[in-house]
Parts: sequence; structure tokens; C-alpha cells
Amino acid sequence: MIFTFPLRDEYGVKRFPIIVTLIIIINCIIYFVFGFTSYYKDIIFKYGFIPENFSFKNIITSMFLHSGLSHLFFNMWYLWLLGDNIEDRWGRFNFLVFYFLSGIFASLLYYQLIPQKFQNIPVIGASGAIAGVLGVYAILFPKSRITFKYLVWAILIIRYGEIEIYAGVWLFFWFLMQTLNTFFVSLNKVQSQVAYSAHFGGFLFGMIIGIGTKLYKEAKHRENVKSGENMLLNLLGKKEKIIYTNEEITEIKKIKIEIEKAIYDDRYFATQIYKKALEKYPDLCLPEKRQFEIAESFERQGDYQSALIAYRNFILNYPLSKLADNALFSFGKICLEIGDYEKAKLAFLQIIFFYPYSDVYEEAKYYLEKKLPSLCKSNF
Repeated sequence: MIFTFPLRDEYGVKRFPIIVTLIIIINCIIYFVFGFTSYYKDIIFKYGFIPENFSFKNIITSMFLHSGLSHLFFNMWYLWLLGDNIEDRWGRFNFLVFYFLSGIFASLLYYQLIPQKFQNIPVIGASGAIAGVLGVYAILFPKSRITFKYLVWAILIIRYGEIEIYAGVWLFFWFLMQTLNTFFVSLNKVQSQVAYSAHFGGFLFGMIIGIGTKLYKEAKHRENVKSGENMLLNLLGKKEKIIYTNEEITEIKKIKIEIEKAIYDDRYFATQIYKKALEKYPDLCLPEKRQFEIAESFERQGDYQSALIAYRNFILNYPLSKLADNALFSFGKICLEIGDYEKAKLAFLQIIFFYPYSDVYEEAKYYLEKKLPSLCKSNF
């Protein structure tokens, strides 16, 4: 047999997840106060969601009731594990609204899909709302590595340890299982005490909201980058239009291939190739990911002048990149480090004005409002 349990995800948060914590506390208080009483069953029938006696009020109250300790624990753990990232990215109020809408949508779909003979049975638990959190996480953080604890045992063989799985892969198979079980239960092929169709509905709602969020963010990103073009040019200067000969173009291609080959074995050597090439080709820009890696390497080496050129070339060539805000933030920090406060200010302002959905937005705001003024004062 195989047992797996998700321990942690790789993404930290900048703000403590107050809403997630409050939801967990309320759920735990309700269960530990009423869950062990002789009349808890009456509470479930009064406040659980019974499709036969449809009530929006009961949809909400049912989200705070659980059938047992394991039911409560797993729901709250999944909410804590993944919900903090969503709350951190969207803000507390938006997350709270999304959480309840996920639970409502999950219950409505359950109401439509559950066979007639089960419509008088109360449904309880936060699973539908939490499935919404899983759904949006799968869309927004598909490449987040989730660390699982696993235990395998068969007769005399026992193996245990940890394994990392991409969130997108794990949650795809989780959703697939909920979908198949929803289908079989709705056709009366199997019976189950688990509200699979609520899981299916919540996850589907989360995916829809997640996709909509990504599309909106992408549209705003493009609009903001276009709006911030003048400020960007004030910071970085215009992109030079240099005409190269065929021989020079061939040489540039060779340099790029050489850097590509060297970067995995010896990143320092790759950066030195790039640095030497800048003497002849100051606008040299590698493919998007490689250019960013080279710039980061220069920054880690403390070669700030080369890092500034590498980041500048990245931003000018890939203004719509998902890493453009990170490149701007690093550019600003380096300018701060070398004492070019005006350029640092422009870089952080660029993020504040034109990248409001950036992961480095709060940090840029901190540097602009706290760090930069304190450094300026200390130099006068």
C-alpha cells in the first residue's frame, strides 16, 4: 500500500494569512465545541446543506461543520498549505469573497448532480470551498513544487521518504479522480459518503477564476508596460538600433551558442564570455531565460556594472516578460547599492505604477518609501 501526504509548497508569503487562519480557527472551535456532543447530529440536520430543502443560508453554515477529526484536519491542512499563497496574492477581502463563492458554486453544482435518492442527506464540510482554492492554485502556481511524505509497505517491505511533485501534475490527477467519481455517483454506478461533485464544482470554479485572473493580469501587464514606456526610456535610455554586418551577426550567433554550452558547466565562465562580448556588442541579448540568468549571475558576483547592462538589455528586449518586473527590481537594488538613487527611484516607481500585480510590488514599495529615504538622509 502507498500513503502520501503533502507537507509544504515552495512558495513563501510576504504577509501572514489572517483570513486563512481565522477560517481554520472558526472551523476548529465549532467542531471542538459541538462535535463531541450528543446533539451534534441535530446540528448537522439543522445547519447542513440538504438539497431537498434548498437554502442559501445552509450552504454557508454547512461550510463550517465537519463529520470527524480526520475530515476537519485534512480540509484545514489543505487550506493552510495552499490558501496562504492565494490570500497573499489577491489580498484578504478578495480571498474571503472567493472562498465563499467557491463553496456556494460547489454546493449548487452538487445540488444539480446528486441523484434523487441522496437529496435528503445533509452535506457538510469546507471541501467545496477548499477545492476552489486548489483549482485556482493549479492555474496560478502550476510549477510550484509540493513536497510529499510517502510511506510504502508490502508484507515485509517498508519504504518512506519525501518526494517533490509539481502542483499542476498533482492537482490534475486529483481533479481527474473527483471528475470520474462525480460521473459514476451521478449515474448511480457507485455510492459514496464523499461529496465528489462538490469537490468537482469547487475546483472547476477555482480554475475558471484562475484563468480569468491570468488573462486579466496579462492584459493589464501589457497595458501598463505600454503606459510606462516613457518612464522606462528615462531610466534605461532608448534601445540602440545598431546595424551589424553579416560577419558580426555570425559572430554573435557563435557567442550565444558558446554561452549556452558553458552556462550549465561553469556559469562564471559563461558570464565572462558575455562580458567580453559586450565590449564589441553592447546591446547583446540572449534568449529570455538565459539573459536573466546571466544578469543574476553578475549580480551575485558583485559585478554591478555588468549586471546593470545585462538587466537593461533584458528589459529593453523583453518588456512583456513575466520576469521584467523582477529585472527592474534587481536593477533598482543595484542602483541603490552603488549610490545612483535617482535611477533606483525610477526603477521602483516603474514597478509601483505599472506592475501592481507583481510579486515584488510590496518590496519595491518598501524600498521606495523606507529604504531609499533613509539612505538619502544618511548621505547628507
